[in-house]
Amino acid sequence: MTINGYTSRNIPNPQIFADMLERRMKAKREGDEATNLALKLIANTTYGATLNQYNDLYDPLMARSVCVSGQLYLLELAEHLFRDIPNLKIVQLNTDGIMVEFEESYYAAVLAITDEWQKRTGFELEEDKITAIYQKDVNNYVEIKEGGKAKAKGGYLVRGIPKAGAFNINNNATIVAKAITEYFVHSTPVDETINECSDISAFQLIAKAGSNYKEAYHLVDGEKRPVQKVNRVYATTDERYGKVFKVKEDDDSEAKIGKMPEHCLIDNTAIDSPGHTSIGQIDKRWYIAQALDGINKFLGVEPEKPKKERKKKMATAKNEAAGKNVYQKLLDARVRFLSENVKKTGKNMKLSYKYFELEDIVPVATPIFEALHLLALTSFTNEMATLTIVDCDNPSDRIEFSSPMKEIEAAVSSRTGGEITNAIQRLGSVETYQRRYLYMIALDVVESDEMEANTGMDTPAAPPAPKPPVAPEKREEIKKELTDVQGDATPEQLEALKSAVIQLRKLPGQEETCIQIAVKTEGFKKISKADCEKLVQGIMAKVKQLTAAQQEGAANE
Repeated sequence: MTINGYTSRNIPNPQIFADMLERRMKAKREGDEATNLALKLIANTTYGATLNQYNDLYDPLMARSVCVSGQLYLLELAEHLFRDIPNLKIVQLNTDGIMVEFEESYYAAVLAITDEWQKRTGFELEEDKITAIYQKDVNNYVEIKEGGKAKAKGGYLVRGIPKAGAFNINNNATIVAKAITEYFVHSTPVDETINECSDISAFQLIAKAGSNYKEAYHLVDGEKRPVQKVNRVYATTDERYGKVFKVKEDDDSEAKIGKMPEHCLIDNTAIDSPGHTSIGQIDKRWYIAQALDGINKFLGVEPEKPKKERKKKMATAKNEAAGKNVYQKLLDARVRFLSENVKKTGKNMKLSYKYFELEDIVPVATPIFEALHLLALTSFTNEMATLTIVDCDNPSDRIEFSSPMKEIEAAVSSRTGGEITNAIQRLGSVETYQRRYLYMIALDVVESDEMEANTGMDTPAAPPAPKPPVAPEKREEIKKELTDVQGDATPEQLEALKSAVIQLRKLPGQEETCIQIAVKTEGFKKISKADCEKLVQGIMAKVKQLTAAQQEGAANE
């Protein structure tokens, strides 16, 4: 930030920041840990503020320049070391540091390379000698320096209030982080660390329902009991207590609050107050399991999958499929697919109802077919799309479902008259739609009543051509047309949509987005008034944002 001038351009005098950094480095060299940590927090916050749009130091160009240049500088150093030092291993490479392992005999050669790099770039490297490191990734590790001092980094290992200040506190199950650290640093078994801990606060978990959720409840004895949106939770052995759930604001859908134990005990009273949850009520086995899982992640050990249970389920499915013909198997597949309660993710832009996307259906249907020894094969001709369900136990037994092929008209630019989508893109869209419809027919998937209700709606007539004066008998009709937000978009709205898409398409990286809009609106023809208005507003806001970013980049260059 100082060498390349990447401090926020809103700092009146960048030298203030440079002087603070020098003071911090001096404190670090002299062992003044209090000053070092205090100024480190200021340095990090000064950088972080450049990415905070609500801070006066907000300057994203400078912030990204720090990251990108840091990566490139250190990548160049890493390549030089790897090329010239035999058997050198790059342990870590981050935006502000590099860790390498090499034979002691090459120490002088490594120093020669790093010294040249420092003189050429102007950066100063600090050296730490590490005797051991255990790392999950570049941001989660514990290292042991010469002399035995350990340093931990990352959410897996660092919890509680940090020394540098009470920012980004993670007070979730601090005993788990301690157990993992003690295991790697002192080879202490995790059950020993956890079972010997009597501090109830070390076992607390924070169950939080986010801003998109309006309320939360706790399952106790099978009943829903309303609780706060933020709760202190402990894993308990009392099976009367279940999980904590959150309820969404817009559609009242419910979901479990993640990373919580199966049996949650909620206690929001002060930890040191009389009657607060005691250590004897805690299920320490759950915390031990969490610590062991964290250790496995550091060691790169994948959790063992319940193969026996899966094999048992597969064997049951195969037994159920045995002796059935292709029609019986397909009926079984339909029942199983229905029981999966598959959610719709597609939205019709004309009638504003949800529908099944192909990606909603296939990932669920394929394992069902596999278990029942069925194979779905899709084929296309110029006239017909066909889905064939084959019985793998008797391949001559099969069921075919067909649908006539229909070409999507090309989306045409109102400004140039040229096509926005090409033939291959239109063909791909048609085949995707056909596969979706064929799977729905084969699995007997039906859309909701909302679709059927909308399908029967009369399509509003297009507004009359603007011929002044408007006859009185037409006024009510025009008024009704304008207030019918769910009707078809007017020609004027469609032209506005085309114009907005053309502007967006001129900007780099937006062509695919424009093509998707053209395909989903069937060539800027099928979209409701309300959706068209929202889409135009969204596109123009994006155009404005991207254009401003381009102009800012050009000005800075």
